[in-house]
Amino acid sequence: MIKKLSSSLHSLLKITKKYSTSKLYIPYNETSYNYVVVEPYIDLENRLKNIQTLKDNITLRGLSIDLDKIFNNWSEFINVKEKLINLNTEKQNIALQLKRSKMDNDEIIRLKECQSKVITQLRLIRDQITTLEKEVVIPSLGIPNTLHPDCPLSESKILFHYDSKNKYNNKHGIGHVEIGTALDCIDYTNSVIVYLKNEASIFEQAIMSYASETLEQLNFVPFCNSDIIKSVIVEGCGGDINNADQTFILSGKKLHLTGGASLQSFCAFLTKQSVGGIKLPLKLFTTGRSYKPSNNNNGLFSAVQTNAVEFIVGSMDEYKAKEQFDEMLAIYKHLYTDIGLDYRIVYSPVYALENWESLRAYVELYSVSLRDYIPVASLSLTGDFISKRLRMYWSNKEKHNFLHLINGKIVDTNVLLGCLLEQNIKEFTVPKCLKNYMIL
Repeated sequence: MIKKLSSSLHSLLKITKKYSTSKLYIPYNETSYNYVVVEPYIDLENRLKNIQTLKDNITLRGLSIDLDKIFNNWSEFINVKEKLINLNTEKQNIALQLKRSKMDNDEIIRLKECQSKVITQLRLIRDQITTLEKEVVIPSLGIPNTLHPDCPLSESKILFHYDSKNKYNNKHGIGHVEIGTALDCIDYTNSVIVYLKNEASIFEQAIMSYASETLEQLNFVPFCNSDIIKSVIVEGCGGDINNADQTFILSGKKLHLTGGASLQSFCAFLTKQSVGGIKLPLKLFTTGRSYKPSNNNNGLFSAVQTNAVEFIVGSMDEYKAKEQFDEMLAIYKHLYTDIGLDYRIVYSPVYALENWESLRAYVELYSVSLRDYIPVASLSLTGDFISKRLRMYWSNKEKHNFLHLINGKIVDTNVLLGCLLEQNIKEFTVPKCLKNYMIL
């Protein structure tokens, strides 16, 4: 049994900037020839209330956004948008009046003159609002999520450390690729072409089955997602569709290769959907491929393809979402303590967060060869940041509300396998909790 990401994949991928305009927000004068997949909810009114806090957030994340320009032009944009709505309403009313059969010629001439004036005004205001959209709305899409109070500002915060007290049979710190090759578990060419063989391949399936069973016991629903996602969804999730370090951009397409085990794949399904309030919390998970561009050469730790178990949880408010976040951290702790390798759980500092995250926790395994901790699992608190951009709702009898999300990768099989191989240069040792899942 083997796993391979073919080198022919390179012919499909383009590692350069591709899109110069937003795929999420289509300017007004471009909507006639661009299909609008979703109209994001632009929440600038609230975001700009405390502009200094927002500026600090942007600075701490190391972003470059001209917030003053957005702030100064926002009120003008709102005024022009109101004028546009009023003119369109007036145009529709005139059209309805012209359909009436009982009107004299003078009345018809008067209405047509009014109609002509409104159309002229609309042409002028369309150009004006499009300019403002490009100066205000589209740049504002780069404004990051609000920071959670628990997020460290300068360096990682260790929440928990587990010392297995295992004795490593690898005193020279030999890497997992060399060990795996010697044990006939790995055939590694580069970060793109990787074969897992024999016990390693069975182990990969075992850990995914173990993690899946854990989630099913917690009432998560298994899901099957797409590997390829549209640019509008990637941008809706807060990603940079031009950044080839974030996702693989497919040549000549408005598509990205993320893998089914990704946040973007779940969000593609949930876009413009409404979940009944009695169904909350919404708990979904999937097993599958995950793709991440990499220029490093750290064996399995930097392979562009891995298999993973990814999940998403939708809650009704920020407090319920944080409760789910804390519950999942406890599950991570239980799962990795059972596996038995040295690990720690940390909060990422603000500068390491992605735009859509307000808080992120990592599970990091100790790598004997690197003498450092490597992320094997992640957990992110995103609140309603993504659901506002992609119109994800929960509803009750009274109203629709935006979902508050958490998402995470419960295991990256490559990282776990690599750290496990480095424990013992002589044999591949399977953790006790996984032995019953090692089935041919």
